[in-house]
Amino acid sequence: MKLCDAAKPSRLVELPFSIHRLAPQDAPALAALWAEMQRHYGKPVTQDTAAAAATQACEAQRQEGFAPRILVAHAADGSLAGSIVLNVSFPANELSRSLYIRDLYVAAAMRRLGVARALLHAAAALALAQGFSALDWTAEASNSDARRLYSGEGAKLLPRVYYRLDTTSMQQLLGH
Repeated sequence: MKLCDAAKPSRLVELPFSIHRLAPQDAPALAALWAEMQRHYGKPVTQDTAAAAATQACEAQRQEGFAPRILVAHAADGSLAGSIVLNVSFPANELSRSLYIRDLYVAAAMRRLGVARALLHAAAALALAQGFSALDWTAEASNSDARRLYSGEGAKLLPRVYYRLDTTSMQQLLGH
């Protein structure tokens, strides 16, 4: 895969990975990547949980419509360098469909090689090709590297606050 060199936009740089839509044969490598991701975020899961999530993600790729789109970056050694999970959001701008980046994760060994940037570019290309009106996502306020990347790629910071009801909060809300 080639991307423009940020320092010299007219120069294309060959990258040590390729980006593809998730395929069934990616399930074991995706399980390993997502298990690493969960450890990174301080929320480790069992290998069985990671494998089940990866299998479910692969099965969802057989559908279109409102099914998530998942792109993966394949490293030269066959491992997965990263993944980006895109969920369909509706209604979006002017009652269109948009994609919400639920997670963009790059394996620790593959950071600073352009994987996140390439996944973001591939997500934008997929969104345009499939008629989506926008890509939206959140980032940890403290993740200055990610925020710098996103701003550098032209993403606009929106004046929004992010809310969540986790399982416990939903149970409390419903009086359980």
